[in-house]
Amino acid sequence: MLYRETIPVDKQLDPAWVASLTERGHALDIGISGSKKDDTLKYIGMPVGGIACGTVYLNGDGRLYVWDLWSDGHIGVVQQTVPIPDGFPAWRKRKDVPVHGGANYLKPPTIDAFPPAFSQGFGLRISDGSLKIFEAADWEAVEFAGSWPIGTVSYKDSRSAVQATLTAYSPFVPLNLQDSSIPVTVMSYTLTNTSDEPVTAELIGWLENMSNQPDAEKAGSFSSKSGLTVLSHDCAMMAQMKREGTFDHSGTMALSYLGTGQETALEQVPGIAADVVLKPGESREYTFLISWNFPVVRIKDSYKPKTIPHKNEYSARFKDATAVAEHVAEYFDRLSSQTKLWVNTWNDSTLPQWLLDRTIVTADTLQTANCNLLADGAGGQFWAWEGIRVCHGTCTHVWHYAQAMARLFPELERNLREKTDYGFAQQPNGVVPYRGTLEAGEGGGIAIDGQAGTVLRSYREHLTSVDDTFLKTYWPNIKLALEYLIDFDRNDGDFDGLLHGKQHNTLDASWYGKVHALSSLYIASLRAGEEMASVVGDTEFEAQCLALYRKGSQNIEQLYNGEYFIQEEDPNHPEAIGVGTGVYIDQVIGQFWANQLGLGRLYNEEHIQSALNTLWKYNFVPDVGSFRETFRKGRFYAWDDDAGLIMCSWPNGGVKDDFMNHWQYDYFNECMTGFEYQAAAHMVAEGTPELVTQGLAVTRAIHDRYAPAKRNPYNEIECSDHYARAMASYAVFLAACGFEYDGPAGLIGFDPIIHPENFRAPFTAAEGWGTFSQTLSEKEMRAELAVKWGSVKLQTIRLNPLGLNFKTVNVTVGGKKLNAKLVSHENGISVEFAQPVSITSDQTLTVALR
Repeated sequence: MLYRETIPVDKQLDPAWVASLTERGHALDIGISGSKKDDTLKYIGMPVGGIACGTVYLNGDGRLYVWDLWSDGHIGVVQQTVPIPDGFPAWRKRKDVPVHGGANYLKPPTIDAFPPAFSQGFGLRISDGSLKIFEAADWEAVEFAGSWPIGTVSYKDSRSAVQATLTAYSPFVPLNLQDSSIPVTVMSYTLTNTSDEPVTAELIGWLENMSNQPDAEKAGSFSSKSGLTVLSHDCAMMAQMKREGTFDHSGTMALSYLGTGQETALEQVPGIAADVVLKPGESREYTFLISWNFPVVRIKDSYKPKTIPHKNEYSARFKDATAVAEHVAEYFDRLSSQTKLWVNTWNDSTLPQWLLDRTIVTADTLQTANCNLLADGAGGQFWAWEGIRVCHGTCTHVWHYAQAMARLFPELERNLREKTDYGFAQQPNGVVPYRGTLEAGEGGGIAIDGQAGTVLRSYREHLTSVDDTFLKTYWPNIKLALEYLIDFDRNDGDFDGLLHGKQHNTLDASWYGKVHALSSLYIASLRAGEEMASVVGDTEFEAQCLALYRKGSQNIEQLYNGEYFIQEEDPNHPEAIGVGTGVYIDQVIGQFWANQLGLGRLYNEEHIQSALNTLWKYNFVPDVGSFRETFRKGRFYAWDDDAGLIMCSWPNGGVKDDFMNHWQYDYFNECMTGFEYQAAAHMVAEGTPELVTQGLAVTRAIHDRYAPAKRNPYNEIECSDHYARAMASYAVFLAACGFEYDGPAGLIGFDPIIHPENFRAPFTAAEGWGTFSQTLSEKEMRAELAVKWGSVKLQTIRLNPLGLNFKTVNVTVGGKKLNAKLVSHENGISVEFAQPVSITSDQTLTVALR
């Protein structure tokens, strides 16, 4: 009963904090920001490079650091260890905390502790020759405002006639991977003359050759033409690896100015100077670019010590860093305006700012060295680690939690299905190896949760497509993957819609018996299989999936103990780890996936909601540091004064000594954000006031753990930095919107959980994105779908009038009336159009119900 003594049932939440969970503009509705005055700039590190182009961070004071552009071999954004806190046991025989154990959580990296290996920066040189560098030390007031993927830094000083604002980003346009995967960082400075006199100055940028070879040419090459000034470097980069030998990572970097600049230097480091002439009160924008091109990247092809050189896809598009700069300069207006349009669209919402920030920023892992797009002569192959340089192979049992990439860049998820899962990886028996290859060791490359997750992701990729082409093309592979799970069920002796036997899973061990979480995923995959079979006309398999789903839906109730779901352990494997009677964070994960895919209720609603309430009761810890004083085994992803949802508790006893003999037992005492988001999104989607509050509280606890005063808000850590599973955060956003989408069917739906009477939020579809809004009163419901980019094809829009009985509907697009009818369904009403309609950018579809 130690868990009951350690984890309070009454969480004693501050009522004001609870109010801020849903109220935009509340005093405690705190987005991501920092300030010099309260020392909240130093930990900020926003990725500002292109997707799959390496890592470069924007510090809170506007400096750039990290610069991991060619996979330099170490784990995490920086390499460090920290002492194990006093009294805590060694983790896997280590006497310190490594990066994958939470070193960068316990001691967040700063630019001053880990300065770049080469000189680079920007500053304002005024007429007397003095230089004010754009960093906190040189300005009285520096403020950071984060609207990822754009970071804004303002600089003010009573001693300076010029005030400045930096806007930093890499082009980022959802649904447009080409424009979002450019190896460039944009640094745009708006300078304002606040004095009564004209100001003449120079805005300078400088860039040292980062080459690590002593005979490299350091001066660089200077050119200016067509309004673009470029300083380029040939960077000779050699890396020595213990096992692999020497790697040549040579490439190019360039500093560019969008205008006519002059050669300059700062302490012998070459740079570009832009003339600044400002009238009193005048503001002007000056834009610099830093671009790079390092063709060779190292990844693991299989579970071996060695890494293999590959070529980045962007290097197939651009011959060098100057070509990158020229491309960005040519299309700058479009790249810049569409990036800002997305940021404005995302933040134009009635949802609290903290929720908008937290549920989107985890997608910044795409802009780090965690992710690669490898040249294959056919548009590139997406490949990723779990966290930066930890656990290779775009691991299915981790990446299936992530939801952001599929909604923002669905072609990347389809890339994984087409080129990896159903390309080289899938085996003749249907297995999709969780790291791409069958491997020696525990699990042998087969993970049950990853297998089910691949089936579920396949259905999602169909739903986020514009037509049935993906599903019809890969249906034989998808069906084969699901048949492996069905055969697993058939061969376990019961064929009852549940799985039992040896089941390797994401906690790096094989569990035995009837495992609630894994059977839950299996049941969800059967429902998805039923839907996909229906679309392609495979009626025999559709019937098989339905029959097995019904069995599983009924039989999983065997695992419900009256309060929550448990694992029924296999007495023939007493040596195996599992959770047994523990309260496990993923116990009803299948319903989480069903919510993402519009599959409806998988099994008993009351029991599922009870299980989620039990997670809150027994696993939500207001102070993880206090909890860990009692339960000391585990890594450090939450600490003193942090709240969080731990992985598993045993409030009624039942934790076995045999469990504790496994190193994987340590996981159960940890807080890992991807798992927490999964549970939180499910809580919110259930829609009951109690569960909505609990789900938002879990999400907000993570947001508070990653507040800039404590650590980098842009780097959620689980077994290394920028961990992919954290992209499950986007599921919380989708749940708050009650979002449903089926691109091939032309169906979109919204059932807002937070303030449905006056709701506004962004959405993405297969070919476009924009803003959905609705207002609701007793007399009228009005909904608008405003497309900001691309186009959205629709046949049906689903809404929830919350029981109000509206009789008539009026639909217009661009002022033109459409023929439509109202049809009731279990969760509200459907507005069905007589003919499909395509809403293009700057058009709004309006629905009025009376």
